[in-house]
Amino acid sequence: MKKNLLSLFLFVIINAPSFAQIPIANARQQISGTSVTVRGVVTNGAELGVIRYIQDPTGAIGLYDATSAALALLNRGDSVIATGVIYDFQTLLELSPLTNITVVSTSNSLPTPQLITPNQMDESRESELVRINNVSFAAGGSTFAGNTTYDFTASGQSGVIYVRTGSPLVGTQIPVSSVNLVGICSQYSGIYQLLPRDINDFIFPLNINITSAVSTNNIVNDGFNLSWTTDIAGSSYVKYGLTPNLELGFLGNAALSTTHSFQLTGLEPGKIYYCQAFSVAENDTAFAPIKPYGTKSLSSGNIKVYFNASVNNNYATAQNAIQLLEAIDDTLIAYIDRAEESLDLTIYDFDNTNISNISTAINAAQERGVKVRFISDGSLEATNFAVSELLPTVPKILSPTGTGYTIMHNKFVVIDANHSNPNKPIVWTGATNWTDRQINRDPNNVIIVQDQTLARNYKLEFDEMWGDTGVVANLTNSRFGQYKTDNTPHEFIINGKRVQCFFSPSDGVNSKLIETINATTSELYFASMLITRVDIADALNNVAINRTCLGIVDNPSTTTMYNYLLSGMGAGNLVTNIDANEYMHHKYLTVEQSNIPQSILWTGSHNWSSNANNRNDENTLILYGTEFANVYFQEFVSRYIEAGGIVLNDKQFAQNSDLNLFPNPCSKSASLNFLNLDNQVYQISIYDINGKNILTKSINDLSKFQQLSLSELNLVAGVYMVKIATEKSVVNTKLILTE
Repeated sequence: MKKNLLSLFLFVIINAPSFAQIPIANARQQISGTSVTVRGVVTNGAELGVIRYIQDPTGAIGLYDATSAALALLNRGDSVIATGVIYDFQTLLELSPLTNITVVSTSNSLPTPQLITPNQMDESRESELVRINNVSFAAGGSTFAGNTTYDFTASGQSGVIYVRTGSPLVGTQIPVSSVNLVGICSQYSGIYQLLPRDINDFIFPLNINITSAVSTNNIVNDGFNLSWTTDIAGSSYVKYGLTPNLELGFLGNAALSTTHSFQLTGLEPGKIYYCQAFSVAENDTAFAPIKPYGTKSLSSGNIKVYFNASVNNNYATAQNAIQLLEAIDDTLIAYIDRAEESLDLTIYDFDNTNISNISTAINAAQERGVKVRFISDGSLEATNFAVSELLPTVPKILSPTGTGYTIMHNKFVVIDANHSNPNKPIVWTGATNWTDRQINRDPNNVIIVQDQTLARNYKLEFDEMWGDTGVVANLTNSRFGQYKTDNTPHEFIINGKRVQCFFSPSDGVNSKLIETINATTSELYFASMLITRVDIADALNNVAINRTCLGIVDNPSTTTMYNYLLSGMGAGNLVTNIDANEYMHHKYLTVEQSNIPQSILWTGSHNWSSNANNRNDENTLILYGTEFANVYFQEFVSRYIEAGGIVLNDKQFAQNSDLNLFPNPCSKSASLNFLNLDNQVYQISIYDINGKNILTKSINDLSKFQQLSLSELNLVAGVYMVKIATEKSVVNTKLILTE
């Protein structure tokens, strides 16, 4: 009898909401604020965060309530009855908050995904489980990052997927070959996006699949090498051409292998070629996406860097950094005056007040017959007063505003990209906007590169926003922000050195930034106006554990990761701009600046944020093995000391030191060992994570090995900063003490 009473009780509880229950399609027609009860099968679990999507035969809807413990326990296949309020969140229809969730049954079959094309991701399929076949990813071969959108194409149409932070997809490889893709059709700010739940939503239809991004190396004047891998042995072929039509045919060989490499030769210097690698195994062919690649140009490859704030040439190892005090505007005008054939300009913030008149220089170029094209940010139209000073005959467009767009944040100029003389093309870029404050007060940088392949690369990016290759813009074809595609080369050889170029938001730039940070073996220095991404902060904190990692941000309020970084890097290693009347506007970092063959410089307009990665128009340059990492480091030293960074004996930075300490990590009761290969007199200082000095000791013994007993210092387990200074160099590193 008790059993029967319990069954009756459960029946009542489970079915209580059913009196007001309506089909999901009907619920979706209700106005916001209406309370409804629906029943459906859950199609996702915690891999998409708090939200759960449910679906019945009529439609689907999202359930969201961050305070609901019952919601967090729902799994795929649960049949539930939910009561909640119709709510429109960033154009996605949800039930939020929820007043009731009842699980009717578990382990139910999920609805069969509807087979659609990208253009059919619309309101009629919102929140439903769908499938799109023959999907190709522009970023194939890279790895998925959290809080990031990725472009794909299928059936000649374009779409995006979104991967959230914490997704099981984070860190896995983006498919290179075409896949059939399953996911939930969602929406954010008017943009429909597919939400794959895990790697099982990627279905490989072929027997052979390309398993790596197609990489390029051995870039020379008449060609380059393309390499890729496949999961089973296949042939190696490359289609190529000067257009995406691949009109020049294909080359390759039929030898079967899982590792593929092919050298294209007989190409022209300084040009961009479109290529598609493919491999054949029996009756299946695996195609990589069509991508552009550039040959090495015949240009000089000269690179110039200028800063508008002070630099410290005492730390120069090859060439001195140059400060252009209140003169970056005049320098830009001088370059504009050099344009003979074409001049493409993009600028976020533009006002000639209190600076030399850049608009006059652009007008002069137009009047002397240069083909001028000009793009400015639409959101700043009301305050970009210098745009109105351009002649009516200067072709110009504004970046779009409204739902789905943020800002066109570039500040690059391309001069004479297609000039017959390869020493004429120039790219001007960096962090500096064209205003009095940005040129004369806010710490900023510009980098100027004379290289035809790079100039043609930037022109490709400009053409995509312009919508055409000619002087007249095609607003129907123009693409900005998240609507752009990864359509430019990324690898270059300039003056014998490797250079990479990436554009946002199509190229997954934050993941490239993290890769650069992770390349640190000894020393990393950065100046970034803001840092709002936890994955970037994690990478910096990881470097700071046992390597030198010093940084500058503008202020803690815009750097939402400030406290998190401070706890990982330690007091004194992360400093903030102390001048409230200026922005520390840089976005650069240097890796191994004191070792030129291993050095890396990262610079450009890209802030270290989600918007810069996912929505803004940005550009980034990465220079490998050049003296320019040290050039930027000279500027860093000035900003770091100016912001109150800890300085020891007027030195703070690694300079090819042979000093080492070990073991690290070390027991708090053990002895710390020092290896002094140069037999130098040195001073050791230990600081806690708050910057308090624990020990400062001069050691005059010139023997190679020294020991310091830690037990007498009564230290607690944790992270400490250790500085070892000699007349020759300084080591600044982290020491981890264990129990």
